[in-house]
Amino acid sequence: MKYDYLIIGAGISGLSSALLLARFGFKVAVVEQAPRPAPLVEGFVRNNVYFETGFHYAGGLEDGGVLDLNLHLLGIAEHLQKVPFDPLAYDTVVQPESGFNFSFPQGYAALGNALRERFPIHSQALNEYFERLQQVVRKLPYYHFQAQGESSAPGLSLLHEQNLAQVLDELAIGGELRTLLQIHCLLHGSLPSEVPFAIHAGVVDGYYRSAHTFKGGGRALVTALVTVLKQCGVDLFCRHRVEEIELSAAGVLAGVRCTNGVKLQASGCIATLHPQALLKLLPALVFRPVYRRRLAALKETAGAEIVFLSRERQRGSTSGVDSLPTHNFQGRNFFFLPGSEKAMLDLDLPLSERLLYLNFAGPAGSEASDNNWEGGVTAILPAPYYEPGSEVSATFSYAERKAQTGELVRKRIIELLPELGPGLEVECVATAKTLQRINASARGSLYGVKHMVGQFNPSAKTRLTGLFLAGQATAAPGFLGAVTSALMAVGGIVGHDRVEALRRDVI
Repeated sequence: MKYDYLIIGAGISGLSSALLLARFGFKVAVVEQAPRPAPLVEGFVRNNVYFETGFHYAGGLEDGGVLDLNLHLLGIAEHLQKVPFDPLAYDTVVQPESGFNFSFPQGYAALGNALRERFPIHSQALNEYFERLQQVVRKLPYYHFQAQGESSAPGLSLLHEQNLAQVLDELAIGGELRTLLQIHCLLHGSLPSEVPFAIHAGVVDGYYRSAHTFKGGGRALVTALVTVLKQCGVDLFCRHRVEEIELSAAGVLAGVRCTNGVKLQASGCIATLHPQALLKLLPALVFRPVYRRRLAALKETAGAEIVFLSRERQRGSTSGVDSLPTHNFQGRNFFFLPGSEKAMLDLDLPLSERLLYLNFAGPAGSEASDNNWEGGVTAILPAPYYEPGSEVSATFSYAERKAQTGELVRKRIIELLPELGPGLEVECVATAKTLQRINASARGSLYGVKHMVGQFNPSAKTRLTGLFLAGQATAAPGFLGAVTSALMAVGGIVGHDRVEALRRDVI
């Protein structure tokens, strides 16, 4: 079967790329090795409890926000119901040892006021921080809407300027305030001393503006994308693992060959898989040795230990942490920090001391009203990425270690939030090895390739005519990064001015 473009990978970036190309009139097919599209995002149900996996919450979904507009651009907005997180405390940061805690309210004005009230001596520094952040995001490709004639073509200079730590140093921000402004590094997987301030700004700006999920969570998002794909006539081939990107005798892109023997023809392709996996699909001579070495040397974000827990229906009580408002966990996230004098993202700390992130999807984030599901609790602790073979010589089996991890994290959560009580149970545990299997990545890192100053991640366009890249590595992590990478790839195909004109049509 002949297509204009084939998309390798049915994650958010792949499905978004397919929808965008279809809107420009191309005949498109998506090829995915998993049994279902976007398996990392759709979540799962265990014992009548819905758990989020790759979609916990999103910023920029307020009306007119960057992600809200992208939903309309993709044609999926009408299929999704946005559910706001707690407007006064969507993210709560706690240092149990000292008793320090701070809850992030939604909106720049509310957040700025709360931080200035808590840290009055840093009022001017906070003003400068927010101003710098918003100046940067206005320059990011496909983040804001350009005026007619203004280019949205991606530029790389911002990504090789200052890192987050350098900006905070310049503003003389330290102590607890510095911790709060760095806490969302967990959402992009790079250390403050590594991440370009521009990438950090592109991640946190949306969250500072708003925090939402969807009714139905990540599963509803995937369902909406697939529904519109079908309406646009895009073919979706699951259980088709691409073994080779085929070239003609003249070296021109001709299509793909899958491990099940299926061949699909096309003159163009967007690959959304890990950049290093791309190297295995093409003859060595397609890319210059220096480019291959650059892809092979890309550094990864950390892995994670992820514990999925169920609990009795929340009835409301007070927290074990002074003044921490936890009478209702629905629509909230918690970040429990390591002890004082310990680095926030220190992966060598024992699990009992490591940074702990808790997400309460809650019934509003699941399809409880339609399916009588409860919302589960997801606990994420950053961990070293997976080293193949590392479990062979271990004292305990892999299954035993996962069980130990789950029980240790369960007990720690109850100590931190005792009102969850004895009804908190571990349903299952995922590790970096699990991420390696699901993400089809060599290391099982949480966000794949890291974005860091001095590392040149691949751009959307490659030297092979018709081959483009999309995905976390080319733009930024998260839902917004995935959609942005699709816009960058499609802009490279049809022209960024045409994509920008399409975006202006949805305003």
